[in-house]
Amino acid sequence: MSKRNKKYKGPKPPKRPESFHNFVDCLKWLKKSVYVVVKGRKTVINEKEGINWITLGTGFVAAPNRFLTAGHVINDPEKGELFKHQDGDKYYLLRHDDDDQWHYRIFEPKLDKEIFVYQDIDLAVIYLDEDFYKSGDKIYADKNDFIRISKDFLPIGTAVGVLGYPLSKLEFENQDINKPRIGNILLRTDKGVINCRYKTSEKHSLYEFTMAFNPGNSGGPIFDIKTGRVVSIVKGYRTSQINTREIIISDEGAKQLKVYKEKAFIEVLHATYSMGFATPSFLEVLKQHNITN
Repeated sequence: MSKRNKKYKGPKPPKRPESFHNFVDCLKWLKKSVYVVVKGRKTVINEKEGINWITLGTGFVAAPNRFLTAGHVINDPEKGELFKHQDGDKYYLLRHDDDDQWHYRIFEPKLDKEIFVYQDIDLAVIYLDEDFYKSGDKIYADKNDFIRISKDFLPIGTAVGVLGYPLSKLEFENQDINKPRIGNILLRTDKGVINCRYKTSEKHSLYEFTMAFNPGNSGGPIFDIKTGRVVSIVKGYRTSQINTREIIISDEGAKQLKVYKEKAFIEVLHATYSMGFATPSFLEVLKQHNITN
Protein backbone atom coordinates (compact mmCIF):
# COMPACT_ATOMS: atom_id res chain seq x y z
CA MET A 1 0.00 0.00 0.00
CA SER A 2 1.36 3.43 -0.93
CA LYS A 3 1.66 6.18 1.64
CA ARG A 4 -1.03 8.11 -0.24
CA ASN A 5 -3.59 5.36 0.33
CA LYS A 6 -2.89 4.89 4.02
CA LYS A 7 -5.81 5.87 6.20
CA TYR A 8 -5.08 8.90 8.35
CA LYS A 9 -5.94 8.24 11.97
CA GLY A 10 -5.18 11.68 13.35
CA PRO A 11 -2.27 12.80 15.53
CA LYS A 12 -0.82 10.21 17.86
CA PRO A 13 -1.37 10.94 21.55
CA PRO A 14 1.81 11.83 23.44
CA LYS A 15 3.59 8.85 24.94
CA ARG A 16 3.63 8.69 28.71
CA PRO A 17 7.13 9.56 30.01
CA GLU A 18 9.10 6.94 31.93
CA SER A 19 10.45 9.65 34.24
CA PHE A 20 9.47 13.18 35.23
CA HIS A 21 11.45 16.38 35.72
CA ASN A 22 9.39 17.58 38.66
CA PHE A 23 6.35 16.92 40.82
CA VAL A 24 3.97 19.09 38.76
CA ASP A 25 4.83 17.26 35.51
CA CYS A 26 4.19 13.94 37.23
CA LEU A 27 0.77 15.08 38.46
CA LYS A 28 -0.31 16.19 34.97
CA TRP A 29 -0.22 12.55 33.86
CA LEU A 30 -1.41 10.80 37.01
CA LYS A 31 -4.38 12.98 37.94
CA LYS A 32 -6.35 11.79 34.91
CA SER A 33 -6.63 8.34 36.51
CA VAL A 34 -7.72 9.18 40.09
CA TYR A 35 -11.39 9.07 41.14
CA VAL A 36 -13.50 9.54 44.25
CA VAL A 37 -15.37 6.35 45.23
CA VAL A 38 -19.01 6.75 46.30
CA LYS A 39 -21.44 3.96 47.23
CA GLY A 40 -25.17 4.07 46.60
CA ARG A 41 -27.55 1.89 48.59
CA LYS A 42 -31.31 1.61 48.15
CA THR A 43 -33.32 3.12 50.99
CA VAL A 44 -36.79 4.48 51.74
CA ILE A 45 -37.06 8.26 52.12
CA ASN A 46 -40.47 9.79 52.94
CA GLU A 47 -42.12 6.47 52.00
CA LYS A 48 -40.44 6.60 48.58
CA GLU A 49 -37.67 4.36 47.38
CA GLY A 50 -34.41 6.22 46.87
CA ILE A 51 -30.64 5.81 47.05
CA ASN A 52 -28.44 6.88 49.94
CA TRP A 53 -25.02 7.93 48.57
CA ILE A 54 -22.00 7.56 50.88
CA THR A 55 -18.62 9.03 49.91
CA LEU A 56 -16.09 6.34 50.80
CA GLY A 57 -12.60 7.27 49.62
CA THR A 58 -10.34 7.35 46.59
CA GLY A 59 -9.17 4.90 43.92
CA PHE A 60 -7.37 4.87 40.59
CA VAL A 61 -7.22 3.14 37.22
CA ALA A 62 -4.25 0.74 37.33
CA ALA A 63 -4.60 -1.00 33.94
CA PRO A 64 -7.14 -1.08 31.10
CA ASN A 65 -10.52 -2.00 32.68
CA ARG A 66 -8.96 -2.37 36.13
CA PHE A 67 -9.43 -0.06 39.12
CA LEU A 68 -7.75 -0.28 42.54
CA THR A 69 -8.66 1.08 45.94
CA ALA A 70 -8.19 0.05 49.57
CA GLY A 71 -10.10 -2.99 50.81
CA HIS A 72 -11.59 -1.03 53.71
CA VAL A 73 -13.04 1.52 51.28
CA ILE A 74 -15.29 -1.21 49.86
CA ASN A 75 -15.80 -3.30 52.98
CA ASP A 76 -15.24 -1.88 56.48
CA PRO A 77 -17.40 -3.79 59.01
CA GLU A 78 -15.96 -1.76 61.91
CA LYS A 79 -17.82 1.33 60.65
CA GLY A 80 -21.17 -0.45 60.49
CA GLU A 81 -23.54 -1.96 57.95
CA LEU A 82 -23.51 1.04 55.59
CA PHE A 83 -19.80 0.50 54.98
CA LYS A 84 -20.07 -3.23 54.20
CA HIS A 85 -20.53 -4.14 50.55
CA GLN A 86 -23.89 -5.72 49.74
CA ASP A 87 -25.38 -7.08 46.54
CA GLY A 88 -27.29 -4.29 44.86
CA ASP A 89 -24.86 -1.55 45.93
CA LYS A 90 -24.08 0.90 43.18
CA TYR A 91 -20.74 2.69 42.81
CA TYR A 92 -20.20 6.18 41.52
CA LEU A 93 -16.65 6.93 40.33
CA LEU A 94 -15.98 10.59 39.60
CA ARG A 95 -12.86 12.60 38.87
CA HIS A 96 -12.54 16.39 38.84
CA ASP A 97 -9.15 18.06 38.61
CA ASP A 98 -7.75 21.58 38.79
CA ASP A 99 -8.10 21.97 34.99
CA ASP A 100 -11.86 21.45 35.50
CA GLN A 101 -11.71 18.16 33.59
CA TRP A 102 -14.24 15.68 34.91
CA HIS A 103 -15.77 12.30 34.18
CA TYR A 104 -18.04 9.90 36.04
CA ARG A 105 -19.45 6.40 35.73
CA ILE A 106 -22.20 4.66 37.73
CA PHE A 107 -22.35 0.86 37.81
CA GLU A 108 -23.37 -2.09 39.98
CA PRO A 109 -20.52 -4.59 40.40
CA LYS A 110 -21.11 -8.03 41.88
CA LEU A 111 -18.80 -9.30 44.63
CA ASP A 112 -16.22 -11.85 43.40
CA LYS A 113 -17.32 -11.19 39.83
CA GLU A 114 -16.55 -7.54 39.11
CA ILE A 115 -15.35 -6.47 42.56
CA PHE A 116 -12.82 -8.37 44.68
CA VAL A 117 -11.72 -7.56 48.24
CA TYR A 118 -8.49 -8.78 49.90
CA GLN A 119 -8.68 -7.73 53.54
CA ASP A 120 -5.28 -9.15 54.53
CA ILE A 121 -3.49 -6.61 52.32
CA ASP A 122 -6.27 -3.98 52.40
CA LEU A 123 -6.77 -4.10 48.63
CA ALA A 124 -9.82 -4.07 46.37
CA VAL A 125 -9.91 -4.66 42.60
CA ILE A 126 -12.84 -3.39 40.51
CA TYR A 127 -13.45 -4.37 36.89
CA LEU A 128 -14.42 -1.44 34.67
CA ASP A 129 -16.78 -2.04 31.77
CA GLU A 130 -16.40 -0.54 28.29
CA ASP A 131 -19.01 2.13 29.08
CA PHE A 132 -16.55 3.58 31.56
CA TYR A 133 -14.43 4.66 28.59
CA LYS A 134 -16.99 5.50 25.93
CA SER A 135 -20.64 5.47 24.90
CA GLY A 136 -21.30 5.29 21.17
CA ASP A 137 -18.95 7.72 19.49
CA LYS A 138 -18.35 9.71 22.67
CA ILE A 139 -15.05 8.93 24.42
CA TYR A 140 -14.81 9.77 28.12
CA ALA A 141 -11.41 8.34 29.04
CA ASP A 142 -8.36 6.94 27.25
CA LYS A 143 -7.52 3.31 28.04
CA ASN A 144 -3.85 4.28 28.15
CA ASP A 145 -4.51 6.66 31.04
CA PHE A 146 -3.67 4.44 33.97
CA ILE A 147 -1.05 4.55 36.70
CA ARG A 148 1.69 1.96 36.49
CA ILE A 149 2.59 -0.17 39.53
CA SER A 150 6.08 -0.45 40.98
CA LYS A 151 7.22 -4.05 41.42
CA ASP A 152 10.17 -3.12 43.63
CA PHE A 153 10.74 -1.92 47.17
CA LEU A 154 11.99 1.66 47.38
CA PRO A 155 14.57 2.83 49.93
CA ILE A 156 13.67 5.11 52.80
CA GLY A 157 14.07 8.75 51.86
CA THR A 158 12.46 8.24 48.44
CA ALA A 159 10.35 11.28 47.51
CA VAL A 160 6.70 10.33 47.05
CA GLY A 161 3.39 12.02 46.39
CA VAL A 162 -0.26 11.22 47.07
CA LEU A 163 -3.45 12.03 45.14
CA GLY A 164 -6.98 11.77 46.45
CA TYR A 165 -10.29 13.31 47.42
CA PRO A 166 -10.11 13.90 51.17
CA LEU A 167 -12.93 15.78 52.90
CA SER A 168 -15.21 15.49 49.85
CA LYS A 169 -18.92 14.72 49.73
CA LEU A 170 -20.79 13.95 46.52
CA GLU A 171 -24.16 15.71 46.19
CA PHE A 172 -26.52 16.24 43.26
CA GLU A 173 -28.60 19.05 41.80
CA ASN A 174 -32.32 18.35 42.34
CA GLN A 175 -31.36 14.81 43.42
CA ASP A 176 -30.45 14.02 39.80
CA ILE A 177 -27.52 11.58 39.77
CA ASN A 178 -26.60 12.78 36.29
CA LYS A 179 -25.99 16.28 37.66
CA PRO A 180 -23.21 15.86 40.26
CA ARG A 181 -22.08 18.99 42.07
CA ILE A 182 -18.50 18.61 40.92
CA GLY A 183 -17.47 21.81 42.70
CA ASN A 184 -17.63 19.85 45.97
CA ILE A 185 -15.29 17.16 44.62
CA LEU A 186 -11.75 18.52 44.64
CA LEU A 187 -8.60 16.56 43.86
CA ARG A 188 -5.86 17.22 46.42
CA THR A 189 -2.20 16.30 46.56
CA ASP A 190 0.71 16.30 48.98
CA LYS A 191 4.27 15.05 48.95
CA GLY A 192 6.74 13.64 51.43
CA VAL A 193 9.15 10.73 51.79
CA ILE A 194 9.15 7.06 52.71
CA ASN A 195 10.50 7.21 56.24
CA CYS A 196 10.27 3.54 57.21
CA ARG A 197 9.60 0.05 55.83
CA TYR A 198 8.99 -3.15 57.78
CA LYS A 199 7.43 -6.59 57.39
CA THR A 200 4.05 -7.50 58.82
CA SER A 201 4.33 -11.12 57.60
CA GLU A 202 6.58 -13.23 55.41
CA LYS A 203 4.96 -11.84 52.23
CA HIS A 204 3.69 -8.43 53.28
CA SER A 205 5.49 -5.16 54.04
CA LEU A 206 4.29 -1.73 55.13
CA TYR A 207 5.68 1.71 54.37
CA GLU A 208 5.35 4.69 56.67
CA PHE A 209 5.27 8.19 55.18
CA THR A 210 5.76 11.75 56.36
CA MET A 211 2.53 12.80 54.64
CA ALA A 212 -0.66 13.32 56.65
CA PHE A 213 -3.78 11.50 55.41
CA ASN A 214 -7.31 12.79 55.94
CA PRO A 215 -10.67 10.96 55.70
CA GLY A 216 -11.27 10.33 52.00
CA ASN A 217 -7.60 9.76 51.14
CA SER A 218 -8.03 6.02 51.77
CA GLY A 219 -7.42 3.98 48.63
CA GLY A 220 -5.54 6.75 46.84
CA PRO A 221 -2.23 6.15 45.05
CA ILE A 222 1.08 6.93 46.70
CA PHE A 223 3.64 7.24 43.94
CA ASP A 224 7.33 7.70 43.25
CA ILE A 225 7.70 11.31 42.07
CA LYS A 226 10.49 10.43 39.62
CA THR A 227 8.78 7.54 37.80
CA GLY A 228 5.09 8.15 38.54
CA ARG A 229 4.69 4.52 39.56
CA VAL A 230 2.49 3.56 42.50
CA VAL A 231 4.51 2.31 45.46
CA SER A 232 1.63 2.01 47.94
CA ILE A 233 -2.08 2.66 48.50
CA VAL A 234 -3.32 4.81 51.37
CA LYS A 235 -4.29 2.54 54.25
CA GLY A 236 -4.57 5.13 57.03
CA TYR A 237 -2.55 6.11 60.03
CA ARG A 238 -1.77 5.02 63.55
CA THR A 239 -0.87 7.09 66.57
CA SER A 240 1.31 6.47 69.60
CA GLN A 241 0.86 8.49 72.78
CA ILE A 242 4.18 10.06 73.68
CA ASN A 243 3.33 12.53 76.44
CA THR A 244 0.50 13.58 78.78
CA ARG A 245 0.61 16.73 80.87
CA GLU A 246 -1.63 19.11 82.76
CA ILE A 247 -1.77 22.67 81.40
CA ILE A 248 -2.75 25.41 83.85
CA ILE A 249 -5.05 28.12 82.47
CA SER A 250 -4.20 31.64 83.62
CA ASP A 251 -6.90 33.95 85.00
CA GLU A 252 -6.52 36.11 81.90
CA GLY A 253 -6.89 33.08 79.66
CA ALA A 254 -9.95 31.86 81.60
CA LYS A 255 -11.75 35.16 80.92
CA GLN A 256 -11.57 34.45 77.18
CA LEU A 257 -13.31 31.08 77.52
CA LYS A 258 -17.09 31.28 77.24
CA VAL A 259 -18.02 27.72 78.24
CA TYR A 260 -14.99 25.90 79.68
CA LYS A 261 -14.69 26.82 83.40
CA GLU A 262 -11.95 24.52 84.70
CA LYS A 263 -8.57 25.95 85.74
CA ALA A 264 -6.55 23.42 83.76
CA PHE A 265 -6.79 20.91 80.91
CA ILE A 266 -5.01 17.74 79.93
CA GLU A 267 -2.79 17.89 76.84
CA VAL A 268 -2.03 14.56 75.15
CA LEU A 269 0.68 14.47 72.51
CA HIS A 270 0.73 11.73 69.85
CA ALA A 271 3.18 10.63 67.20
CA THR A 272 1.29 9.96 63.97
CA TYR A 273 2.40 7.48 61.29
CA SER A 274 0.79 7.47 57.83
CA MET A 275 0.81 3.95 56.39
CA GLY A 276 0.25 1.81 53.32
CA PHE A 277 1.24 -1.65 52.11
CA ALA A 278 4.26 -1.73 49.78
CA THR A 279 3.17 -2.73 46.26
CA PRO A 280 5.30 -5.92 46.17
CA SER A 281 2.74 -7.20 48.71
CA PHE A 282 0.09 -6.90 45.98
CA LEU A 283 1.87 -8.52 43.04
CA GLU A 284 0.35 -12.01 43.30
CA VAL A 285 -3.19 -10.61 43.45
CA LEU A 286 -2.55 -8.10 40.66
CA LYS A 287 -1.28 -10.85 38.39
CA GLN A 288 -4.51 -12.81 38.97
CA HIS A 289 -6.41 -9.83 37.57
CA ASN A 290 -4.07 -9.18 34.62
CA ILE A 291 -2.57 -6.03 36.14
CA THR A 292 1.00 -6.61 35.03
CA ASN A 293 2.19 -3.19 33.81
